[in-house]
Amino acid sequence: MAEIFSLCDRVTVFHDGRYVSTENVADLTPDDVVRRMVGREITQLYPEKQALAERTDETILSVRDLGDGDRFRNVSFELRQGEILGVGGLIGSGRTEIAEGICGLRPVTQGEVQLHGQRLRARSYAQAVQAGVVYLSEDRKGSGVFLELSIAQNIAVLDLKSLTGPLGLLNSKAEADRARDLTRRLGVRMGGIDMPVSSLSGGNQQKVAIAKQLAVNPKVILMDEPTRGIDVGAKSEIHRLLHDLARSGIGIVVISSELPELLGLCDRVLVIREGTVAGEVEGETMTEEAIMRLASGVGGHNNSKASEHAA
Repeated sequence: MAEIFSLCDRVTVFHDGRYVSTENVADLTPDDVVRRMVGREITQLYPEKQALAERTDETILSVRDLGDGDRFRNVSFELRQGEILGVGGLIGSGRTEIAEGICGLRPVTQGEVQLHGQRLRARSYAQAVQAGVVYLSEDRKGSGVFLELSIAQNIAVLDLKSLTGPLGLLNSKAEADRARDLTRRLGVRMGGIDMPVSSLSGGNQQKVAIAKQLAVNPKVILMDEPTRGIDVGAKSEIHRLLHDLARSGIGIVVISSELPELLGLCDRVLVIREGTVAGEVEGETMTEEAIMRLASGVGGHNNSKASEHAA
């Protein structure tokens, strides 16, 4: 959206495969373009953040000096109850690898992770899921969902054990009940839970991917580019969902390349540069310029939070 208004003379909008309009950018506001894109009014793209005084200091996830000997090293941060922690940085900075290291998808060689004060020993993703830490991949179609399986099957896949009887047979009714409950909670627009995920729009596919994580009642969800490739209306719905999940007590970490998303959605932003924590921004220090300075290494030493991490 920022590029449209800074670079373009005219903008053409499509909605649900149909041409909507072509207009001069000078005659429009970002809200005008959004209304044409989604076919309805979106009053608030990002939910209202919790006031600083209302937040708790209780730590859900604690990461100390984590490293894999290759892509990241000496990574330390905490995730507090009720907040959404953003993770920013340039592509290739090690953001995704850190998340994979936390949840057992990548072996680590140093440091430790604590979940509610207890050491998390996740040498595989299955162990992380069992402990309550799940990861939403940035590659939705490649590893976030099984496109040709049904919505119900996708939602059940991380927790088949609880849906399987003593003879090893899947309880289809329990699978369907869970799928109906979660798709209703997340507002998935679909023809039915037996439809393949490939039949859904990108935003609804992403909701199914999130429902899959929620099916195991997680304590922490690490989300990598949670709104990439979906329309602005679905983005708004997912932002509100993440806000509600965080306020319900689930720890939410959002990795995003979109600076407006980090600023609008997250309570704090951790900035990664070349595999290490370059600094942290919060409150009045949360600006696009501050994040980019830390991410690129230009002037980051002036940030007090960055100095704390470097020490």
